[in-house]
Amino acid sequence: GNRRYYDNHNIDILKKVHFLLKEQGMTIKGVKKILNSKEPLKLDEMANNSIKADNLRNKLVKISKIVKNLKELK
Repeated sequence: GNRRYYDNHNIDILKKVHFLLKEQGMTIKGVKKILNSKEPLKLDEMANNSIKADNLRNKLVKISKIVKNLKELK
């Protein structure tokens, strides 16, 4: 019924493509080269580091807002 089912491997590939295109600003041709190469570990490390940096940034923004709210209460 017009549904597509993806396994975990395909979902990981889609996440990597999204990361390289949107976060790293690569072209589709560049992404194809990386995905066809034999070095997936470096790509996984880049994606994980970017995700960790985003999580840290989000936490710092939340902490900053909390501190601002506490200062306003005084």
